[in-house]
Amino acid sequence: METSKLHWENAFSIIEPQINAEGVHVWSFDPACLVDVRFYAYDKRHKIRSNRHDYFEVFYLYAGELECQIQDRVFSMQRGDLVLINSTQYHTMHLPLRRRSTEQVRAAALYFLPEVIYATETIGEDVEYLLPFLMQDAAFPHVIAASTGLPAQIYELMKCIQAELPAETKRARLTIKTSLKMLLILLGNYYASRPGTVATFQRKQHAIEQLQPLFEFLEAHYHEPISITVAAEIMRLSESHFMRFFKQVTGQSFITYLNHFRVAKAEELLVRTTLTVAEVSQAVGFSDQSYFGLVFRNFVHLAPLQFRQQYQRLTSTGDVNL
Repeated sequence: METSKLHWENAFSIIEPQINAEGVHVWSFDPACLVDVRFYAYDKRHKIRSNRHDYFEVFYLYAGELECQIQDRVFSMQRGDLVLINSTQYHTMHLPLRRRSTEQVRAAALYFLPEVIYATETIGEDVEYLLPFLMQDAAFPHVIAASTGLPAQIYELMKCIQAELPAETKRARLTIKTSLKMLLILLGNYYASRPGTVATFQRKQHAIEQLQPLFEFLEAHYHEPISITVAAEIMRLSESHFMRFFKQVTGQSFITYLNHFRVAKAEELLVRTTLTVAEVSQAVGFSDQSYFGLVFRNFVHLAPLQFRQQYQRLTSTGDVNL
C-alpha cells in the first residue's frame, strides 16, 4: 500500500473526544470483526490525555519521532519503532519538546479485542498468542527497535489487515484473523525469553476495577469542587494510601488526572458553545479563572481563547483534521 493511498487522520481529533472520565478510550469495533487499523498524524498543537482502553494495541511509528509515556515511564520512539500496550496501562503519545527532526509525525495503530483470539483457539493456546500483552509488568520493554527488523514485518501485516476492512465477507474476516495470528506469533517469538505471568495482568485489571466508583463520581461531578479528601472517602482509603494507589494504577497524581479531564471538557465547550472563558471555567469545576488559564496552557500549550480562535480558523479553512 503506497503512502499516498493511506488515509491519515489527526490523532487528537479522533482519540481525545472518545476518552471518558475513567480515562478509557472507547473504540467502536465492527461486531463482526473486533480488529481495526488506523493511520494517524500528530501535531504539536495538541497533547492527548493519558488513557487506557479495553483493547490491545500495536503502535508503529511510520515517520518522525514521538515520546511514548506508559504509566510513569517515558520511551523515545524513532521512525520504524514499534510499541505494545495492553488494556491496563495508562499511556499517551506526544511530540518531544525538543524535536531533532522536522519530519511530519505519522503512525499506524492496530487495535484488537482479545476475544478475537479467545473465540477461535482452545483453552491454553489462546493465552500463548496473547502473552506479550498479558505479561507486561513495570519493567516490560514495550518498544521494539526498528533495527531488529521485526517492526517492519509487523507493519506489513497491519497493512494486510487494513486492506480487508471493513470485513464484509467471510474471506475478509478469515484473512484478518490469519494476519493477526501471524503478527502475534512474531511478537510471541520476540518476547519468548521474557519472564512474566498472566497474574501480573490480572492484578492490574483488578486495581483498575477498584477505582470504578471514583471514575463514575468524576463523570457526574467534575464541575463541582473535588478534593483528595473526597476522592479518598469514595475509595474508603486514607488520603496517603489513596494517593499512592491512584498513582500506581494510572501513572498520574489524582490532581493531574482531574485537571486534565476538566481541561478536555473545557476544550469541548470552547469549540461547541459560545460560553465565555469565565463561564467555561466555572462549568468544568474551576472557581478561579486565572488558575484555569494556567492549567489549560500547561496541558494544551495555548490559552483558552487562543485555542478557540485557532479551532475557528482551522474550521473556516477546512483544515481542522490535518
